[in-house]
Amino acid sequence: MPHAAPPTPLPRHRPNPHRGVAPALLAAVLGYLLLSAWVYAPAWERAFRSDASPVAWLSSALLLTLSITALRLVGERALPRLLGAWLAVAFLVLALDEQFMLHELWKFRCHEWTAACQYSTVREAPMLAVAAIGLLTLAWLHHALGHRSTRALLWAGLAVGWLAIGVDQWPEAQTHWPWLPELPPLLATLEEALEVLAEALVLAALLRQPGTQG
Repeated sequence: MPHAAPPTPLPRHRPNPHRGVAPALLAAVLGYLLLSAWVYAPAWERAFRSDASPVAWLSSALLLTLSITALRLVGERALPRLLGAWLAVAFLVLALDEQFMLHELWKFRCHEWTAACQYSTVREAPMLAVAAIGLLTLAWLHHALGHRSTRALLWAGLAVGWLAIGVDQWPEAQTHWPWLPELPPLLATLEEALEVLAEALVLAALLRQPGTQG
């Protein structure tokens, strides 16, 4: 009588090797922000508000890292090629904008090039486009990410990024609706820090995405 084949063992649960990436990255970013404030103390605001501040540099560095990470994920077949290419280009453009203040150049000098800049919506078009295109891009990226916790990091990054854009646009909104309250000074000071936190959250989400080849 032939022997029965042994039962197939149940697959063992394999923990996500990228699980510790998000807390490590966020801790490093928080540590950098605190160190920047300590180095610039007692005028700690300069570490956050100056265009040449260490926090502004970190924002550029994170955006460039996001661009490179998107390319790596395409190479590992962890993202669709079109999505990965779009992310790489979009984050590179944002990194250049952060480093060379391109949207500020448009905002304060576009009246020299077009009369349409008499309207605040035209002057603020780059920032408004980041908010709108960012939402569409992250909705696209949401479907490519596999884990619920990874998607949570992604949408947390969008929420914080929108908050940073809202802080940036608040003074412009007050010119149209004077009844709007003043922003808390601390929130206005930490606008750049909010941008950095948003970028770190999105980067953490991408770094948690496993590839399909070694």
